Amino acid sequence: MAADVAFVEGPLKFQLWFSEVDPIDPGVQVRLEVEYSSGSQSFNWTAEHLWFEYDALVQFESELRDGGGAGLHDMSEYPILHFERHSSQEYLTINPRSERQSQDGDSIAIRLKINAGSMLALHSALNKFGKWW
Repeated sequence: MAADVAFVEGPLKFQLWFSEVDPIDPGVQVRLEVEYSSGSQSFNWTAEHLWFEYDALVQFESELRDGGGAGLHDMSEYPILHFERHSSQEYLTINPRSERQSQDGDSIAIRLKINAGSMLALHSALNKFGKWW
């Protein structure tokens, strides 16, 4: 099944599927997939059953457009993704460190050097998606 939001920018491929709407809380369940392939290295990360408030998605899209840094937090306020720019270089951190994370829980954290313009490419992909919120 095709992703609801998808983009490829250089070595980075990002896909997001909206799977369930919460009728009580203003949020949506998503499946998120990030692939990275550069030279002799590749990485594939998938997270399922993530819940995001609509306001968090709107804020994330706005921060991507502004281009300085953009963080996406789930409904429990755990950071899931963080995009940042230093000079002309952009980075994506998956599962950035958080004071709220348990020390005994399993977690993969990785920081990827991505192409300049990746944040705007993701903003464009999110902006094209027909939102119901």
